[in-house]
Amino acid sequence: MWVFGYGSLIWKVDFPYQDKLVGYITGYSRRFWQGSTDHRGVPGKGCVWGVAYRLPVGKEEEVKAYLDFREKGGYRTTTVVFYPKDPITKPFSVLLYIGTCDNPNYLGPAPLEDIAEQIFNAAGPSGRNTEYLFELANSIRNLVPEDADEHLFSLEKLVKDRLEGKRNINCL
Repeated sequence: MWVFGYGSLIWKVDFPYQDKLVGYITGYSRRFWQGSTDHRGVPGKGCVWGVAYRLPVGKEEEVKAYLDFREKGGYRTTTVVFYPKDPITKPFSVLLYIGTCDNPNYLGPAPLEDIAEQIFNAAGPSGRNTEYLFELANSIRNLVPEDADEHLFSLEKLVKDRLEGKRNINCL
């Protein structure tokens, strides 16, 4: 069984896996529209880059149960086709955790400035939401330098500008 990670599953890999591949899925867009500490993609146009992890043989159900718990709070699973970055490897099916608009934590579309403000102010048991944003942006930059995830990198810039503004105010 393969699982696709496109958020914290890229940079916070706290589960066993046998193999991993960088690649993308189509028919989805990465958006910060989930009102919890777990922000993931939503159905949309384009493609979403991330990492597919092959779960250890014989431990698939155990690891999936752990991921089901970790990705709670409005996520459902679906199967999608994963396209490895290496064109020699053929596409294959992966399990995707996706935030849906019918869950109580769903915030939906909003101006980037509003989303940046939410990220800037949000913190939970897993830490500050700014950490999530910056870790994800750095991971995508390192894994797929050619990706221009406008939503992700625009939010990163807006939140960094807010942090810089806060530092400047504290220095006065």
